[in-house]
Amino acid sequence: MKNKIIKVLLTCIFVIGLYISSDIFVHSSIERVIRKDLFSKGYIIQAFKTEISKRPIPDYQYGDMYICKNPAIGPDSYDVDSKYKYFGIVKYWYVNPSGTGGG
Repeated sequence: MKNKIIKVLLTCIFVIGLYISSDIFVHSSIERVIRKDLFSKGYIIQAFKTEISKRPIPDYQYGDMYICKNPAIGPDSYDVDSKYKYFGIVKYWYVNPSGTGGG
C-alpha cells in the first residue's frame, strides 16, 4: 500500500514537472511563443518555416511589434509582452491579444 502511494506521488510530480518544463521552453523566447500561436491556429508547417522579425517602426500604444514573413501568415502584427513567473525566477513571454491584430 505504501509503495503504491509513493508511485502515485512520484508520477504526479513527474507530470507536473513535465508540464512546467515544457511551458518554460515554449514561452522562453519571443520567436517560440509566436510559433506556438501560429501552430495552434492551424499553420502547422508554416509556423516552423516563417521568418519572424521586429517591425521597424514601433506602435505608439503597444511598443515593439513582430511580423511573420516568407511566408506571411497569421495576424498582421504580434504584440509580445513578458512577466516573471514561477516564483519570480523565469521570464515568461506571452502574446498580448489586445495588441495583436489584423490579418
